[in-house]
Amino acid sequence: MAFNFMQKRLEKVIHKVQSKGLLSKENISEILKEVKLILLESDVNLKVVDDFISSIEKKAIGKVVDTDRTSSQEILKIIYDELVNILGKEAKTWNYQSRSVVMMVGLQGSGKTTTVAKLANNLVKKQKKYKNPLLVALDIYRPAAIDQLETLAKKIDFPFYAERNEKDVIKIAKNALKLADKNNHDLIILDTAGRLQTDQKLMDELKEIKKIFIPTDIIFVADGFSGQEILNVAQEFNNKLKLSSVIVTKMDSNAKGGAIFSLAYALKLSISYLGVGEKIANLEIFYPNRIASRLLGLGDIETLTEKAQELGDEKSQEKMFRKMMSGKFDLDDLLVSMQQMSKMGNLGAISKLLPSFGKLGKISEEKINSMETKLDIYKVLINSMTKKERKNPRLLKHQKRKERILKGSGRSAQEYNDLLRQFEKMQKQIMQLSKVLKSGRMPDLSKLGNGLF
Repeated sequence: MAFNFMQKRLEKVIHKVQSKGLLSKENISEILKEVKLILLESDVNLKVVDDFISSIEKKAIGKVVDTDRTSSQEILKIIYDELVNILGKEAKTWNYQSRSVVMMVGLQGSGKTTTVAKLANNLVKKQKKYKNPLLVALDIYRPAAIDQLETLAKKIDFPFYAERNEKDVIKIAKNALKLADKNNHDLIILDTAGRLQTDQKLMDELKEIKKIFIPTDIIFVADGFSGQEILNVAQEFNNKLKLSSVIVTKMDSNAKGGAIFSLAYALKLSISYLGVGEKIANLEIFYPNRIASRLLGLGDIETLTEKAQELGDEKSQEKMFRKMMSGKFDLDDLLVSMQQMSKMGNLGAISKLLPSFGKLGKISEEKINSMETKLDIYKVLINSMTKKERKNPRLLKHQKRKERILKGSGRSAQEYNDLLRQFEKMQKQIMQLSKVLKSGRMPDLSKLGNGLF
Protein backbone atom coordinates (compact mmCIF):
# COMPACT_ATOMS: atom_id res chain seq x y z
CA MET A 1 0.00 0.00 0.00
CA ALA A 2 1.07 3.61 -0.62
CA PHE A 3 2.66 5.46 2.30
CA ASN A 4 3.95 2.13 3.71
CA PHE A 5 7.54 3.33 3.44
CA MET A 6 6.79 6.60 5.23
CA GLN A 7 4.27 5.20 7.70
CA LYS A 8 6.46 2.38 9.04
CA ARG A 9 9.36 4.75 9.68
CA LEU A 10 7.23 7.50 11.19
CA GLU A 11 5.60 4.97 13.52
CA LYS A 12 9.04 4.00 14.87
CA VAL A 13 9.76 7.66 15.59
CA ILE A 14 6.36 8.10 17.25
CA HIS A 15 6.93 5.06 19.49
CA LYS A 16 10.30 6.55 20.43
CA VAL A 17 8.59 9.85 21.33
CA GLN A 18 5.93 8.09 23.40
CA SER A 19 8.51 6.06 25.32
CA LYS A 20 10.27 9.21 26.56
CA GLY A 21 7.22 10.76 28.24
CA LEU A 22 8.82 14.21 28.69
CA LEU A 23 11.02 15.73 26.00
CA SER A 24 13.88 18.23 26.14
CA LYS A 25 15.02 20.54 23.31
CA GLU A 26 17.74 18.02 22.48
CA ASN A 27 15.18 15.18 22.26
CA ILE A 28 12.98 17.25 19.94
CA SER A 29 15.88 18.17 17.63
CA GLU A 30 16.93 14.53 17.41
CA ILE A 31 13.37 13.42 16.57
CA LEU A 32 12.91 16.11 13.92
CA LYS A 33 16.15 15.08 12.20
CA GLU A 34 14.73 11.59 11.83
CA VAL A 35 11.39 12.91 10.54
CA LYS A 36 13.19 15.11 7.99
CA LEU A 37 15.20 12.17 6.67
CA ILE A 38 12.06 10.02 6.36
CA LEU A 39 10.24 12.70 4.34
CA LEU A 40 13.19 13.27 2.03
CA GLU A 41 13.56 9.53 1.41
CA SER A 42 9.83 9.50 0.57
CA ASP A 43 10.44 11.99 -2.28
CA VAL A 44 8.91 15.01 -0.55
CA ASN A 45 10.32 18.25 -1.96
CA LEU A 46 13.22 19.72 0.08
CA LYS A 47 11.60 23.18 0.47
CA VAL A 48 8.39 21.53 1.67
CA VAL A 49 10.31 19.40 4.18
CA ASP A 50 12.29 22.39 5.49
CA ASP A 51 9.14 24.47 6.01
CA PHE A 52 7.40 21.52 7.71
CA ILE A 53 10.29 20.84 10.12
CA SER A 54 10.80 24.55 10.83
CA SER A 55 7.14 25.02 11.74
CA ILE A 56 7.14 22.02 14.09
CA GLU A 57 10.43 23.12 15.65
CA LYS A 58 9.14 26.63 16.46
CA LYS A 59 5.98 25.31 18.10
CA ALA A 60 7.65 22.40 19.88
CA ILE A 61 10.59 24.37 21.28
CA GLY A 62 8.09 26.99 22.46
CA LYS A 63 6.47 24.32 24.61
CA VAL A 64 9.65 23.67 26.61
CA VAL A 65 10.63 27.30 27.36
CA ASP A 66 8.90 27.49 30.74
CA THR A 67 9.30 23.99 32.16
CA ASP A 68 12.43 22.95 30.20
CA ARG A 69 10.48 19.83 29.11
CA THR A 70 7.14 19.03 27.47
CA SER A 71 5.02 15.91 27.15
CA SER A 72 5.33 13.53 24.22
CA GLN A 73 1.59 13.95 23.57
CA GLU A 74 2.07 17.70 23.01
CA ILE A 75 4.74 16.99 20.39
CA LEU A 76 2.63 14.33 18.68
CA LYS A 77 -0.27 16.79 18.48
CA ILE A 78 2.01 19.40 16.88
CA ILE A 79 3.33 16.88 14.30
CA TYR A 80 -0.24 15.74 13.51
CA ASP A 81 -1.49 19.34 13.08
CA GLU A 82 1.42 20.24 10.80
CA LEU A 83 0.87 17.10 8.69
CA VAL A 84 -2.79 18.10 8.23
CA ASN A 85 -1.70 21.64 7.36
CA ILE A 86 0.85 20.55 4.78
CA LEU A 87 -1.63 18.12 3.15
CA GLY A 88 -4.21 20.85 2.60
CA LYS A 89 -6.09 21.27 5.93
CA GLU A 90 -9.54 20.20 4.68
CA ALA A 91 -11.04 17.90 2.07
CA LYS A 92 -11.83 19.69 -1.18
CA THR A 93 -15.49 20.55 -1.64
CA TRP A 94 -16.69 19.54 -5.09
CA ASN A 95 -17.51 22.51 -7.34
CA TYR A 96 -21.08 21.43 -8.07
CA GLN A 97 -22.80 23.26 -10.97
CA SER A 98 -26.07 22.67 -12.82
CA ARG A 99 -23.70 21.59 -15.60
CA SER A 100 -20.13 20.66 -14.75
CA VAL A 101 -17.38 20.23 -17.31
CA VAL A 102 -14.31 18.43 -15.99
CA MET A 103 -11.11 18.51 -18.03
CA MET A 104 -8.60 15.79 -17.09
CA VAL A 105 -4.96 16.54 -17.90
CA GLY A 106 -1.52 15.12 -17.10
CA LEU A 107 1.38 13.05 -18.33
CA GLN A 108 0.91 9.90 -20.40
CA GLY A 109 0.69 6.77 -18.27
CA SER A 110 -0.65 8.52 -15.17
CA GLY A 111 -3.96 6.60 -15.28
CA LYS A 112 -6.04 9.43 -16.69
CA THR A 113 -8.50 7.39 -18.79
CA THR A 114 -9.34 4.98 -15.98
CA THR A 115 -9.71 7.94 -13.61
CA VAL A 116 -12.24 9.56 -15.96
CA ALA A 117 -14.54 6.55 -15.50
CA LYS A 118 -13.86 6.35 -11.75
CA LEU A 119 -14.69 10.02 -11.23
CA ALA A 120 -17.87 9.80 -13.32
CA ASN A 121 -18.97 6.73 -11.38
CA ASN A 122 -18.22 8.44 -8.05
CA LEU A 123 -20.09 11.66 -8.85
CA VAL A 124 -23.12 10.04 -10.49
CA LYS A 125 -23.67 6.69 -8.77
CA LYS A 126 -22.06 7.20 -5.37
CA GLN A 127 -22.56 10.89 -4.59
CA LYS A 128 -25.61 11.20 -6.88
CA LYS A 129 -24.73 14.77 -7.86
CA TYR A 130 -25.54 14.31 -11.57
CA LYS A 131 -27.99 12.31 -13.65
CA ASN A 132 -26.87 12.57 -17.27
CA PRO A 133 -23.08 12.25 -17.74
CA LEU A 134 -21.04 12.18 -20.96
CA LEU A 135 -17.50 10.83 -21.28
CA VAL A 136 -15.60 12.42 -24.17
CA ALA A 137 -12.54 10.80 -25.80
CA LEU A 138 -10.08 13.50 -26.89
CA ASP A 139 -6.94 11.36 -26.92
CA ILE A 140 -6.28 10.65 -30.59
CA TYR A 141 -2.57 9.98 -30.10
CA ARG A 142 -2.37 6.94 -27.82
CA PRO A 143 -3.25 3.63 -29.48
CA ALA A 144 -6.39 2.07 -28.00
CA ALA A 145 -7.15 5.12 -25.81
CA ILE A 146 -10.61 5.49 -27.38
CA ASP A 147 -11.30 1.75 -27.04
CA GLN A 148 -10.30 1.83 -23.38
CA LEU A 149 -12.64 4.70 -22.53
CA GLU A 150 -15.48 3.10 -24.49
CA THR A 151 -15.06 -0.18 -22.60
CA LEU A 152 -15.08 1.64 -19.26
CA ALA A 153 -18.14 3.70 -20.25
CA LYS A 154 -20.04 0.53 -21.16
CA LYS A 155 -19.06 -1.06 -17.85
CA ILE A 156 -20.72 1.77 -15.88
CA ASP A 157 -23.45 2.27 -18.51
CA PHE A 158 -22.62 5.92 -19.25
CA PRO A 159 -22.90 7.76 -22.62
CA PHE A 160 -19.63 8.03 -24.51
CA TYR A 161 -18.51 10.26 -27.41
CA ALA A 162 -15.63 9.73 -29.84
CA GLU A 163 -14.76 10.24 -33.51
CA ARG A 164 -12.38 7.47 -34.47
CA ASN A 165 -11.50 8.73 -37.95
CA GLU A 166 -11.15 12.41 -37.09
CA LYS A 167 -7.61 13.66 -36.44
CA ASP A 168 -8.53 17.23 -35.48
CA VAL A 169 -9.02 17.28 -31.70
CA ILE A 170 -10.54 20.78 -31.76
CA LYS A 171 -13.21 19.69 -34.23
CA ILE A 172 -14.02 16.64 -32.04
CA ALA A 173 -14.30 18.91 -29.00
CA LYS A 174 -16.71 21.27 -30.76
CA ASN A 175 -18.89 18.40 -31.98
CA ALA A 176 -18.91 16.86 -28.50
CA LEU A 177 -20.09 20.16 -27.02
CA LYS A 178 -22.93 20.36 -29.56
CA LEU A 179 -24.04 16.85 -28.61
CA ALA A 180 -23.84 17.71 -24.88
CA ASP A 181 -26.04 20.78 -25.46
CA LYS A 182 -28.54 18.83 -27.52
CA ASN A 183 -28.88 16.00 -24.96
CA ASN A 184 -28.68 18.20 -21.85
CA HIS A 185 -25.74 16.36 -20.31
CA ASP A 186 -25.13 17.79 -16.83
CA LEU A 187 -21.66 16.27 -16.33
CA ILE A 188 -19.09 16.22 -19.14
CA ILE A 189 -15.68 14.68 -18.45
CA LEU A 190 -12.96 15.18 -21.06
CA ASP A 191 -10.24 12.57 -21.45
CA THR A 192 -7.37 14.53 -23.00
CA ALA A 193 -4.16 13.02 -24.33
CA GLY A 194 -1.20 12.65 -21.99
CA ARG A 195 1.57 15.10 -22.82
CA LEU A 196 4.81 16.57 -21.54
CA GLN A 197 4.55 20.10 -20.17
CA THR A 198 7.38 21.07 -22.54
CA ASP A 199 5.39 20.07 -25.67
CA GLN A 200 4.17 23.53 -26.64
CA LYS A 201 1.96 22.32 -29.49
CA LEU A 202 0.00 19.91 -27.30
CA MET A 203 -0.19 22.42 -24.42
CA ASP A 204 -1.68 24.95 -26.85
CA GLU A 205 -4.19 22.26 -27.84
CA LEU A 206 -5.32 22.05 -24.22
CA LYS A 207 -5.76 25.82 -24.13
CA GLU A 208 -8.03 25.61 -27.18
CA ILE A 209 -10.09 22.81 -25.62
CA LYS A 210 -10.41 24.96 -22.50
CA LYS A 211 -11.74 27.88 -24.57
CA ILE A 212 -14.36 25.65 -26.22
CA PHE A 213 -15.76 24.02 -23.10
CA ILE A 214 -14.93 26.61 -20.39
CA PRO A 215 -14.44 23.83 -17.78
CA THR A 216 -15.71 24.20 -14.23
CA ASP A 217 -12.81 21.98 -13.12
CA ILE A 218 -9.41 21.22 -14.60
CA ILE A 219 -7.90 18.25 -12.77
CA PHE A 220 -4.28 17.19 -12.98
CA VAL A 221 -3.86 13.40 -12.74
CA ALA A 222 -0.56 12.44 -11.09
CA ASP A 223 1.00 8.99 -10.80
CA GLY A 224 1.59 8.04 -7.15
CA PHE A 225 5.02 6.73 -8.17
CA SER A 226 6.09 10.18 -9.37
CA GLY A 227 9.26 11.61 -7.90
CA GLN A 228 10.03 15.23 -7.13
CA GLU A 229 9.97 16.20 -10.83
CA ILE A 230 6.15 16.00 -10.76
CA LEU A 231 6.16 19.32 -8.90
CA ASN A 232 7.72 21.10 -11.89
CA VAL A 233 5.39 19.30 -14.30
CA ALA A 234 2.27 20.27 -12.36
CA GLN A 235 3.56 23.83 -11.99
CA GLU A 236 3.74 24.23 -15.78
CA PHE A 237 0.26 22.78 -16.27
CA ASN A 238 -1.00 25.12 -13.56
CA ASN A 239 0.66 28.16 -15.12
CA LYS A 240 -0.92 27.45 -18.51
CA LEU A 241 -4.34 26.12 -17.49
CA LYS A 242 -4.98 27.15 -13.86
CA LEU A 243 -5.65 23.76 -12.28
CA SER A 244 -8.47 23.33 -9.77
CA SER A 245 -7.25 20.15 -8.05
CA VAL A 246 -5.18 16.96 -8.32
CA ILE A 247 -6.08 13.27 -8.35
CA VAL A 248 -3.21 10.95 -7.37
CA THR A 249 -3.43 7.44 -8.81
CA LYS A 250 -1.93 4.01 -7.99
CA MET A 251 -2.09 4.66 -4.23
CA ASP A 252 -2.88 0.98 -3.61
CA SER A 253 0.68 0.18 -4.68
CA ASN A 254 4.04 0.63 -2.98
CA ALA A 255 4.24 4.25 -4.11
CA LYS A 256 6.03 6.41 -1.54
CA GLY A 257 3.39 9.14 -1.85
CA GLY A 258 5.78 12.06 -1.38
CA ALA A 259 4.30 13.79 -4.44
CA ILE A 260 1.09 14.44 -2.49
CA PHE A 261 2.92 16.59 0.07
CA SER A 262 4.75 18.57 -2.61
CA LEU A 263 1.69 19.20 -4.80
CA ALA A 264 -0.59 20.12 -1.91
CA TYR A 265 1.83 22.43 -0.11
CA ALA A 266 4.16 23.94 -2.71
CA LEU A 267 1.48 24.57 -5.38
CA LYS A 268 -1.39 25.11 -2.91
CA LEU A 269 -3.43 22.66 -5.00
CA SER A 270 -6.13 20.59 -3.32
CA ILE A 271 -5.81 16.82 -3.65
CA SER A 272 -9.42 15.90 -4.44
CA TYR A 273 -9.21 12.11 -4.79
CA LEU A 274 -6.88 9.13 -4.50
CA GLY A 275 -7.00 6.17 -6.88
CA VAL A 276 -6.71 3.13 -4.59
CA GLY A 277 -7.21 0.13 -6.89
CA GLU A 278 -7.99 -1.06 -10.39
CA LYS A 279 -11.76 -1.35 -9.94
CA ILE A 280 -13.97 1.56 -11.00
CA ALA A 281 -15.22 1.96 -7.44
CA ASN A 282 -11.65 2.36 -6.13
CA LEU A 283 -11.59 6.14 -5.87
CA GLU A 284 -11.50 7.79 -2.43
CA ILE A 285 -12.05 11.38 -1.39
CA PHE A 286 -8.79 12.78 0.01
CA TYR A 287 -9.08 13.81 3.66
CA PRO A 288 -5.87 15.43 4.99
CA ASN A 289 -6.71 14.67 8.64
CA ARG A 290 -7.33 10.98 7.90
CA ILE A 291 -4.07 10.57 5.97
CA ALA A 292 -2.15 12.30 8.77
CA SER A 293 -3.76 9.95 11.27
CA ARG A 294 -2.77 6.88 9.22
CA LEU A 295 0.81 8.08 8.83
CA LEU A 296 1.22 8.40 12.60
CA GLY A 297 -0.19 4.93 13.24
CA LEU A 298 -3.44 6.29 14.69
CA GLY A 299 -5.59 4.50 12.11
CA ASP A 300 -8.50 5.87 10.11
CA ILE A 301 -11.70 4.73 11.78
CA GLU A 302 -13.83 7.27 9.87
CA THR A 303 -12.96 5.74 6.49
CA LEU A 304 -13.38 2.22 7.89
CA THR A 305 -16.84 3.13 9.19
CA GLU A 306 -17.84 4.67 5.86
CA LYS A 307 -16.74 1.56 3.99
CA ALA A 308 -18.86 -0.58 6.30
CA GLN A 309 -21.88 1.71 5.90
CA GLU A 310 -21.68 1.50 2.12
CA LEU A 311 -22.25 -2.26 2.24
CA GLY A 312 -25.88 -2.13 3.30
CA ASP A 313 -28.63 -0.16 4.95
CA GLU A 314 -28.71 0.47 8.69
CA LYS A 315 -31.71 -1.82 9.24
CA SER A 316 -29.92 -4.91 7.87
CA GLN A 317 -26.80 -4.09 9.88
CA GLU A 318 -28.88 -3.63 13.03
CA LYS A 319 -30.64 -6.95 12.35
CA MET A 320 -27.29 -8.72 12.01
CA PHE A 321 -26.05 -7.16 15.25
CA ARG A 322 -29.19 -8.29 17.14
CA LYS A 323 -28.70 -11.85 15.84
CA MET A 324 -25.12 -11.84 17.04
CA MET A 325 -26.01 -10.52 20.48
CA SER A 326 -28.82 -13.05 20.89
CA GLY A 327 -26.56 -15.99 20.03
CA LYS A 328 -28.40 -16.81 16.78
CA PHE A 329 -25.46 -16.00 14.49
CA ASP A 330 -25.15 -18.91 12.03
CA LEU A 331 -22.95 -19.92 9.08
CA ASP A 332 -25.24 -18.09 6.64
CA ASP A 333 -24.56 -14.89 8.58
CA LEU A 334 -20.85 -15.66 8.62
CA LEU A 335 -20.85 -16.08 4.83
CA VAL A 336 -22.64 -12.73 4.37
CA SER A 337 -20.14 -11.07 6.72
CA MET A 338 -17.16 -12.49 4.81
CA GLN A 339 -18.65 -11.40 1.47
CA GLN A 340 -19.18 -7.88 2.80
CA MET A 341 -15.63 -7.80 4.14
CA SER A 342 -14.35 -8.72 0.67
CA LYS A 343 -16.29 -5.80 -0.82
CA MET A 344 -14.54 -3.43 1.58
CA GLY A 345 -11.18 -4.45 0.13
CA ASN A 346 -8.50 -6.96 1.03
CA LEU A 347 -7.60 -7.47 4.68
CA GLY A 348 -4.26 -5.73 4.13
CA ALA A 349 -6.02 -2.52 3.08
CA ILE A 350 -8.47 -2.77 5.99
CA SER A 351 -5.67 -3.34 8.51
CA LYS A 352 -4.03 -0.09 7.39
CA LEU A 353 -7.11 1.76 8.68
CA LEU A 354 -6.69 0.30 12.16
CA PRO A 355 -4.56 1.96 14.86
CA SER A 356 -1.08 0.41 15.13
CA PHE A 357 -1.49 -0.17 18.87
CA GLY A 358 -3.21 -3.35 20.10
CA LYS A 359 -3.33 -6.78 18.42
CA LEU A 360 -5.39 -5.82 15.39
CA GLY A 361 -3.03 -3.10 14.26
CA LYS A 362 0.10 -5.25 14.61
CA ILE A 363 -0.88 -8.14 12.38
CA SER A 364 2.02 -9.06 10.08
CA GLU A 365 1.63 -9.19 6.30
CA GLU A 366 2.28 -12.94 6.44
CA LYS A 367 -0.58 -13.36 8.92
CA ILE A 368 -2.87 -11.17 6.78
CA ASN A 369 -2.16 -13.30 3.69
CA SER A 370 -2.94 -16.41 5.74
CA MET A 371 -6.24 -14.85 6.83
CA GLU A 372 -7.15 -14.03 3.21
CA THR A 373 -6.51 -17.64 2.20
CA LYS A 374 -8.60 -18.97 5.09
CA LEU A 375 -11.50 -16.68 4.22
CA ASP A 376 -11.54 -17.98 0.64
CA ILE A 377 -11.44 -21.61 1.86
CA TYR A 378 -14.24 -21.01 4.38
CA LYS A 379 -16.43 -19.42 1.68
CA VAL A 380 -16.00 -22.48 -0.57
CA LEU A 381 -16.86 -24.85 2.28
CA ILE A 382 -19.95 -22.90 3.40
CA ASN A 383 -21.20 -22.60 -0.20
CA SER A 384 -21.06 -26.41 -0.42
CA MET A 385 -23.45 -26.76 2.53
CA THR A 386 -27.25 -26.88 2.39
CA LYS A 387 -29.34 -24.04 3.75
CA LYS A 388 -30.43 -26.27 6.62
CA GLU A 389 -26.82 -27.08 7.53
CA ARG A 390 -25.82 -23.43 7.54
CA LYS A 391 -28.73 -22.57 9.83
CA ASN A 392 -27.98 -25.48 12.17
CA PRO A 393 -24.18 -26.06 12.27
CA ARG A 394 -24.61 -28.97 14.72
CA LEU A 395 -25.73 -31.08 11.74
CA LEU A 396 -22.23 -30.75 10.34
CA LYS A 397 -20.88 -33.16 12.94
CA HIS A 398 -22.48 -36.05 10.98
CA GLN A 399 -19.88 -37.98 9.00
CA LYS A 400 -21.97 -38.41 5.81
CA ARG A 401 -22.70 -34.68 5.60
CA LYS A 402 -19.02 -33.96 6.13
CA GLU A 403 -18.00 -36.36 3.33
CA ARG A 404 -20.54 -34.82 0.93
CA ILE A 405 -19.36 -31.27 1.65
CA LEU A 406 -15.68 -32.19 1.30
CA LYS A 407 -16.37 -33.87 -2.03
CA GLY A 408 -18.37 -30.91 -3.32
CA SER A 409 -15.89 -28.27 -2.15
CA GLY A 410 -12.65 -30.06 -2.93
CA ARG A 411 -11.22 -29.01 0.43
CA SER A 412 -9.53 -31.14 3.11
CA ALA A 413 -10.97 -32.62 6.32
CA GLN A 414 -8.51 -30.51 8.29
CA GLU A 415 -9.83 -27.29 6.72
CA TYR A 416 -13.43 -28.42 7.36
CA ASN A 417 -12.68 -29.17 11.02
CA ASP A 418 -10.81 -25.87 11.35
CA LEU A 419 -13.85 -23.92 10.08
CA LEU A 420 -16.21 -25.57 12.58
CA ARG A 421 -13.74 -25.17 15.45
CA GLN A 422 -13.11 -21.50 14.71
CA PHE A 423 -16.84 -20.80 14.21
CA GLU A 424 -17.66 -22.32 17.62
CA LYS A 425 -14.88 -20.26 19.17
CA MET A 426 -16.27 -17.14 17.51
CA GLN A 427 -19.79 -17.88 18.80
CA LYS A 428 -18.47 -18.18 22.37
CA GLN A 429 -16.61 -14.86 22.06
CA ILE A 430 -19.75 -13.15 20.73
CA MET A 431 -21.81 -14.49 23.66
CA GLN A 432 -19.16 -13.31 26.13
CA LEU A 433 -19.15 -9.88 24.49
CA SER A 434 -22.96 -9.79 24.65
CA LYS A 435 -22.97 -10.54 28.39
CA VAL A 436 -20.40 -7.82 29.06
CA LEU A 437 -22.32 -5.22 27.06
CA LYS A 438 -25.63 -6.13 28.71
CA SER A 439 -24.01 -5.69 32.12
CA GLY A 440 -23.00 -2.14 31.20
CA ARG A 441 -19.25 -2.84 31.42
CA MET A 442 -16.64 -2.06 28.79
CA PRO A 443 -15.37 -5.12 26.85
CA ASP A 444 -11.66 -6.00 26.75
CA LEU A 445 -10.87 -4.96 23.15
CA SER A 446 -7.43 -6.57 23.33
CA LYS A 447 -9.14 -9.95 23.00
CA LEU A 448 -10.84 -9.06 19.73
CA GLY A 449 -9.44 -10.35 16.44
CA ASN A 450 -8.82 -13.92 17.57
CA GLY A 451 -12.15 -15.35 16.39
CA LEU A 452 -11.93 -16.85 12.92
CA PHE A 453 -8.17 -16.75 12.67
